Amino acid sequence: MAAQTKPDLIIVGQVTVDDVVPAAPGAWRRQIGGSSLYALAGARLWLDARRIALVARIGHDYPFDIESLLRGVGLRHIALTKFPGEHLVEWLIYEADGSRRSLPRNAELLEVGAEGDVASQFDASDVGVGREAVARDSPVPLHPYRQKLLDIAPAADEIPAAWLPAPAIHLCPQAGPRHRDSLRFLRSSARWISIDPSPHYSRELDPTALARFLEGATAFLPSAQEVHSLLRNDTPEAVALNLHQAGFPEVVLKRGAAPVVLAATGTTHSIPIIPTPVLDPTGAGDSFCGAYAACRLLGHVPAEAARRAAASAALVVGCSGVEAALRLTAPAI
Repeated sequence: MAAQTKPDLIIVGQVTVDDVVPAAPGAWRRQIGGSSLYALAGARLWLDARRIALVARIGHDYPFDIESLLRGVGLRHIALTKFPGEHLVEWLIYEADGSRRSLPRNAELLEVGAEGDVASQFDASDVGVGREAVARDSPVPLHPYRQKLLDIAPAADEIPAAWLPAPAIHLCPQAGPRHRDSLRFLRSSARWISIDPSPHYSRELDPTALARFLEGATAFLPSAQEVHSLLRNDTPEAVALNLHQAGFPEVVLKRGAAPVVLAATGTTHSIPIIPTPVLDPTGAGDSFCGAYAACRLLGHVPAEAARRAAASAALVVGCSGVEAALRLTAPAI
């Protein structure tokens, strides 16, 4: 293959520092993580890494050599922006049922202030923008934790101009208005854009408001948790179809071990998940999204792309940590 001078798929998202606390009693461990890296792990199962780009931010104190890791798995298009503040470090606390909670470790974010106790400060439903903020299209004051989430979230204008326009762009979860602003910036800069939404806003909005907030997205790829409020009153099929009819050309609803629900071209499809042993559930949704974007770029129809993405996520949860996920090879299909 000739040298790839311009990427075909650009992944925009966070890298993190994760202090992982296992469900079984034992020592915690610090490791590299982040939605963008797991999305890359899913994408490179199907697409040559030389055709993929990654855009991310790191704080001045980021402790891992992420560039060496990425080049070691074949990536050649890397845009890392350094910001002067401390990088966000989070405890990832696992429970026996496979669920996970996160809590920031940065000292300034753990201070208990007027907003209440630590738990209330970091409730995911309290982070980001609500209906009123979206409606008035104006900035709102941010809690320091919310601001830190934005500090580590790259903006679309950090994509090198030489990489645009691009055939496909995937935007990993980001809090606040960052997705909306990125989509506005990327108008006419990509043929196909997928969004993995953040619960920091998606739990607050109905299908019409979501489609308006994310205008310009081709594929909307939420998990059940990210549209939990919609699923309280409707079936997964109805929720996916409502989102599709509200304005998203493709909707792929991820539901853990339950079948994926796809809505496209006016109809819904159910894609079964093959049962697989789970070693580490981290990154399942992110890797699904990266694989889906890669497979759509390669010309697979949405249902086939979703099937391959589900197989990719099954591989990722069968290993532990993003470094292992980045070295996986494609599943047999």
